[in-house]
Amino acid sequence: MEEHKYAKEVAHIIASKSFGYSNTYANLLNYLVKCSVNETIPKETTIAMEIFGKSTFDPSQSTLVRVYIYNLRNKLKNYYQQEGADQTVILSIPKGSYKVDFLLKNEILSEKITTPENDWKKPSVIFWLLLGILIFSIFFNFYLWNKKPRQINTSSIETNGPLLWKDLAHSKRPALLVLGDLFIYSEYDSTLGLNRNIRDPTINNSKHYQDFVVNDQRRHISTKPLTYALLIRNSTECVKQLTELFQGLGKDFNIRNISRFNPKELQDNDIIAVGMAKTLGLITSYFQNTAITYQSETDSFKFKDPVSGQTTYYKPSGDPDNYHTDYAIISKLPGANNNQIYVFAGLWDTGVGQSCKSFTDTKLSQELSDNLKNKYGEVPQYYEILIEVSGVDRMELRTKVLKMNRLEVGSYFK
Repeated sequence: MEEHKYAKEVAHIIASKSFGYSNTYANLLNYLVKCSVNETIPKETTIAMEIFGKSTFDPSQSTLVRVYIYNLRNKLKNYYQQEGADQTVILSIPKGSYKVDFLLKNEILSEKITTPENDWKKPSVIFWLLLGILIFSIFFNFYLWNKKPRQINTSSIETNGPLLWKDLAHSKRPALLVLGDLFIYSEYDSTLGLNRNIRDPTINNSKHYQDFVVNDQRRHISTKPLTYALLIRNSTECVKQLTELFQGLGKDFNIRNISRFNPKELQDNDIIAVGMAKTLGLITSYFQNTAITYQSETDSFKFKDPVSGQTTYYKPSGDPDNYHTDYAIISKLPGANNNQIYVFAGLWDTGVGQSCKSFTDTKLSQELSDNLKNKYGEVPQYYEILIEVSGVDRMELRTKVLKMNRLEVGSYFK
């Protein structure tokens, strides 16, 4: 690379441990600094050609350059927090730009190199609200465990034909309840000096968040994921219903949020997954080989008739705070280690609550069992059921079974 005005500063950065000893990032930084010194700011396609050797490059189809620039900003941030803490000249790449700014340490930076820790640590109203909800949930569930449980006549499992929870009653495996939680992140607005906790319905996991950060062009906003998440309102009711069910069956169970779920636990437990489909993470892969599948791109369920091959899509309608229609699935699926996986997934939280209630309520679960027996002559070992739920303000008013499908173990795993 040709010598430039800030070659010495760049050399110190590239040689630092926190920068990571990467030739690609070293070439990228040198190139951007040289262009900035010469006041010839490169375009994304030019960077792709000069640094990555891409003779043809479409920014709308590839985030390659933006990902590298995002990581380069983090490398510079790490350098100035560690080895470069005493440097008087700070190199900064503002969001939405490929121009390098050269700033004196005592200047007011157009984009802060380090996040103001004191601001991040200010307790927000939302934080205390979430903490209060968590404490309430702990005491509420403790109360449920100690109150007299609803008695479920487990002998009916043997005398009146199989209920939907037959295998749960007789399984020797531990049970694990997995709750789909909502991803949230925090952002700091340097212009207003404000912290905000954000719930974006299009950001449901760490990958969605990283894609968002790479494409976020707001220069005055810095973000970070939070170490806690949110649960939908109907999760509390589902935990209550399942607690009563397991108490009646004389079984214990553990609880995990999907964000804290270890995939290794899939092998050793019977899994009961509850939540909006878009929040269930890797659990959704278990009902992607069936007749009823979740379409993440459109946040809808697709039913492909096993006989006719006809495809129908189901998507919520109306206002979730007023009258609306939601859809949900109730599935019992085979695990890879002879364990059972139960899924109660709605597109909105109305469907979540009603799918769980349809399984745990003695009368409703028996009605589903009877419907399956009427169609197949028995309750299949594995099945999936699609229901339509009409409600107001996320509360169920009417439920209708739309589709039922028997799952064969051989065809499911092929």
